[in-house]
Amino acid sequence: MQPLFNAKAGFGPFYLLLSLAILAFMLPESVQQIFAYQKANVASGEAWRLISGHLLHSNLYHLLLNGGGLLVIMLLHAGYQRQLALFWQLLFNAVLISSLMFWFQPDIQRYVGLSGVLHGLLFFGALLDIKTGKTGGVLLTLGILAKIIYEQFQGPDPQLGQLISATVAIDAHLYGVIGGALLFSFVMINAKLRKQPIA
Repeated sequence: MQPLFNAKAGFGPFYLLLSLAILAFMLPESVQQIFAYQKANVASGEAWRLISGHLLHSNLYHLLLNGGGLLVIMLLHAGYQRQLALFWQLLFNAVLISSLMFWFQPDIQRYVGLSGVLHGLLFFGALLDIKTGKTGGVLLTLGILAKIIYEQFQGPDPQLGQLISATVAIDAHLYGVIGGALLFSFVMINAKLRKQPIA
């Protein structure tokens, strides 16, 4: 069994992503409005919002929560960057989550935050933990699934929503997990076709 925490190199992309989120938070509100996911603007052709909206946050607490989550994922799964670079994970999950919200969540007119993408990154890593025999991979996977099921039945946490000054978009978390599972499937198929080991 390998240890759950992986101290291999690969922290750089995570620091860059965190830095981008911090810089986006410091932009004037008028500029942030150009990049936030807004359904009406996406429908009119502003496709960049499918990605850029995930880098924005509703307030400082929101940024700190997602920043902390990103750092935990970095400590757990930075070593997997040779399987699939963080850039491609971010791009795929952001587009998938925003697209599913656009088509299946007509009530969500505006969305900002990295939490959906973080769920995708974490679930992708958890599945790879199981595949590579890391301690705790099964528990992490089950924990994520339990959280998603709980959210779907209980709805958004009102206290957390008050803290971040926004309704928690629980379906973005669900879509992120779907994205993580799809990315894991891609890596498995690619490894099988190339006849390369995952670890």
